[in-house]
Amino acid sequence: MPGVRGAVLATLAQLALPVTVRALARHAGVSPQGALEVVNELARAGIVAVAPAGRSLMVSLNRDHLATEPILGLVGLRARLVERLTVELAGWSNLAGGWLFGSAARGDGDSTSDIDLLLVADHIPDQEWEATCADLTTQVRAWTGNPTQLVEHTRTSFATLRRRRNPLIAALRSEGIPLTPTSPDLLRGAA
Repeated sequence: MPGVRGAVLATLAQLALPVTVRALARHAGVSPQGALEVVNELARAGIVAVAPAGRSLMVSLNRDHLATEPILGLVGLRARLVERLTVELAGWSNLAGGWLFGSAARGDGDSTSDIDLLLVADHIPDQEWEATCADLTTQVRAWTGNPTQLVEHTRTSFATLRRRRNPLIAALRSEGIPLTPTSPDLLRGAA
């Protein structure tokens, strides 16, 4: 969900208690005025509950609204993508590790962002690997509507990246979501 509306809805979906518009804006990473405009729009539709508290407004997602379930589903799309990728990659015989990284992992992508995946093969990829990777990129496009940027390495080339402290390794450590049980050990150099 791009833009201020998406950020506000995603934040409201994650909050258990009502918050002020200013606190909502801070948590959502948007301006207070932008948050207020979205809150007013959503309150008119009944999606957001608003209650005065002194000079402030306390806002929360109206969890009884019919739109709440689809909103929560949209907010959970990244988790669903990770789940599908994890299940898909579990059946790959030549896979040493895999990560989701970039904007999809950070949760700040939009409809024009690509889905960044890094896969590490146990040994030099063959035609079967290439076909399986092509199928994966097609599946991810069907699941998300976004293109896939697939970065592939062997264990040896990945170890070289790790030793040279390549920025890609730093990105995996800071934002990467492991997609296989062996990925964390591979990143540490323990696998």
